[in-house]
Amino acid sequence: MYFGGDEAAMKASEAQLSELGLMSSDRSPVISLARVEQIGYEHFDAVYVPGGHAPMQDLLVSSELGKLLTWFHENGRTTALACHGPIALLSTLPDAQGFVTQFETAGTAKAQAGWVYAGYRFTVFSNQEEEMAKGLLGGGEMKFYPQDALTQAGAQFSQAEVAFSAHIVTDRELITGQNPASAPAVARELLARLK
Repeated sequence: MYFGGDEAAMKASEAQLSELGLMSSDRSPVISLARVEQIGYEHFDAVYVPGGHAPMQDLLVSSELGKLLTWFHENGRTTALACHGPIALLSTLPDAQGFVTQFETAGTAKAQAGWVYAGYRFTVFSNQEEEMAKGLLGGGEMKFYPQDALTQAGAQFSQAEVAFSAHIVTDRELITGQNPASAPAVARELLARLK
């Protein structure tokens, strides 16, 4: 489904993941945020946060990620996020846990002064796409929609005219992609900035 019905494209992606060792516990170059901090943020040129539902569970309130993203923001280093990944920007709020808890319980939360991404333009998996994808959750529901949370936090949302079509937004050091179809464009923009 995420490869437009193109099985060859899916297999090519799987082969690339295998070649890079990303799916292997022995060969993966992936390191923890604690290790990134030990090495020093200045040794990294960019940060990328992928989508999926995982960011909705822990990244949005991760103080470790919030510290890293704030450093990248303050130093003008590229930050790219796709699909549900942009919800991780909430981790940079002065009280991310308080904002998220309020949003989960009341369906609304007050913007906090001092958010480093206030006023930024962004995109994320849209409310329209969330509604259309509900059937894929097997009866489950998201606690809230990232579009609503990020907008209430103080960012400016943009979306594609047609749901599930590619759409990216760049604003200063920030690159955001709306959905899985946007990932290739996010990657191209990220790579262009790293040259």
